[in-house]
Amino acid sequence: MHTDSVVVSLAQLPYGQCAQVVDFDGGRAMVQRMVMLGIRRGVPLCVVHGPGSRGTVVQVGGARIALGRGVTDKIRVMPIMSSAAAASAVHQKAAA
Repeated sequence: MHTDSVVVSLAQLPYGQCAQVVDFDGGRAMVQRMVMLGIRRGVPLCVVHGPGSRGTVVQVGGARIALGRGVTDKIRVMPIMSSAAAASAVHQKAAA
């Protein structure tokens, strides 16, 4: 399902690209905040706006979340090959 094993920051994903969260480079408080927002290791997400100099909007489950550039630089993701398949996975996780 993955295009390859390349891990990049969320800030590097283009509009419309979906990915799976792999890790966080931030501190404990940042990781806790991401978990509270539903952004956890293994969770698929899709870029629905941006990326821009001020940040990115991602869809996680049924929610859209705006994240600043500093935060998106610290979230490590693995791009998913098919955006349609990833969008389906995002909606399935939300329904569970």
